[in-house]
Amino acid sequence: MPDAEYQRRTAAFIQWFKQQPSTAINPKIEIADLRTRGAGRGIIALEDIDESEELFSVPHSTVLNTCNSELHHYIPEELASLDPWLSLVLVMIYEFSQGQASRWWPYLEILPTKFDTLMYWTRSELAELQGSAVVTKIGREEADKVFVETLLPLVIKHGGLFGEFAVQLRTADPQGFFLGLAHRMATLIMAYGFDLEKVNRPEDVDEDGFLSDDEDEPPKGMVPLADLLNAEAERNNARLFYGEQRLIMSAVKQISKGDEILNEFGPLPRSDLLRRYGYITDSYKKWDVVELDSNKILGIISSKGELGALEIGDRVELAQQWEVWEESFDLTRQTGDENQSHHGFDPAFAITLKVLTINEAGFKEMEGKRNAAESSMDLAALSLLHEVVRKRQQEYSSTIAEDVKLLQDKMIQGRQRMAIEIRLGEKEILAATLQYTEQRAECLSFESTTSSHAKEELNSNRHISKRRKI
Repeated sequence: MPDAEYQRRTAAFIQWFKQQPSTAINPKIEIADLRTRGAGRGIIALEDIDESEELFSVPHSTVLNTCNSELHHYIPEELASLDPWLSLVLVMIYEFSQGQASRWWPYLEILPTKFDTLMYWTRSELAELQGSAVVTKIGREEADKVFVETLLPLVIKHGGLFGEFAVQLRTADPQGFFLGLAHRMATLIMAYGFDLEKVNRPEDVDEDGFLSDDEDEPPKGMVPLADLLNAEAERNNARLFYGEQRLIMSAVKQISKGDEILNEFGPLPRSDLLRRYGYITDSYKKWDVVELDSNKILGIISSKGELGALEIGDRVELAQQWEVWEESFDLTRQTGDENQSHHGFDPAFAITLKVLTINEAGFKEMEGKRNAAESSMDLAALSLLHEVVRKRQQEYSSTIAEDVKLLQDKMIQGRQRMAIEIRLGEKEILAATLQYTEQRAECLSFESTTSSHAKEELNSNRHISKRRKI
């Protein structure tokens, strides 16, 4: 986009934002063009900002969501029948279809049209991720199915509401056009949307006067200006707070003049950062993760022939009863976290490994004693983990050394470079876990040998002592 048009849209958005009832923006901040950093628009401080100082506020009425859109008045029941995600996708399609007639048009105009999220990668680009489990989380086929079967019929049924988009649906490839549209809206929501705090209604209160439990997905919305903040794990200095009448972005630490104002996504591995937002940064490297599929772990155990299907099933059932069984287990970087008592994985995984590898007699004894499994992993559990990690390494087609060499080539950029960094991080975790299992097994073997020698010496001393007494 030409610089002049880019700046025009930015200025139009700021003017629109300031004209919205009850919005407020601190004169110490401004929207900046950060495209040279690959960061699009961002917000910087024009002056020093104090901790807890309000940066801007957005009234609930200005948030783009299902309640505030006019579409809510036209098809309320059908919108209510959709989950928060799909209902907002439909609302976004509607608002874009209105063009300049949409009350959010100046905001919609500054939203991106090109994305590097994994949904938009080609098969060859995805192949660069090699064995990363993030590829299985994209969900393109599932999303296509839902969009075509649930949303497309609604847009066709109420074509008069969707302007030019309804006309486009009468072209030679209506499904292709609609999927492109729906995926763009879904990507915008994933990358820029916010989970909104649910407003409690009288019907949410039970007969005893307490709020009833509601595990439904929280409502979602697009919060103008708030979504312009870029995010950084270690440099975040602002946070969005939910008030009764408005959403408030406030500084959470002192911000110096010229600093970028940054939000924070939480402890996301870089693979998920790439999947959801289309970029990665080194500050999220510490949360990298490798997933180990539980079914593949069971397959390794089964292939050994030491346990039958029923015996394996009993062990899985016990792990489920103890609430340590998962569909997949995570290996992470060793952080020194006091809760991370085992190298790079949750103690629950260590318990699961012990349950899966203990002999039949030990298993019978363990069934009613979870604390028996909570001690450090034994040689059998370490051996299983070692084999699982070895198998997992084979799912990556290049080595750590090869990836490091590739990253030295400055000509490799964009999606390929991000993919290499993701897979390299995961390989580093696997290598570190493998090293841990080997070192720990060596220590246990040494301790076992030392203990055996000590027992032999003790028995020998006892025998000599008896002879002397005689």
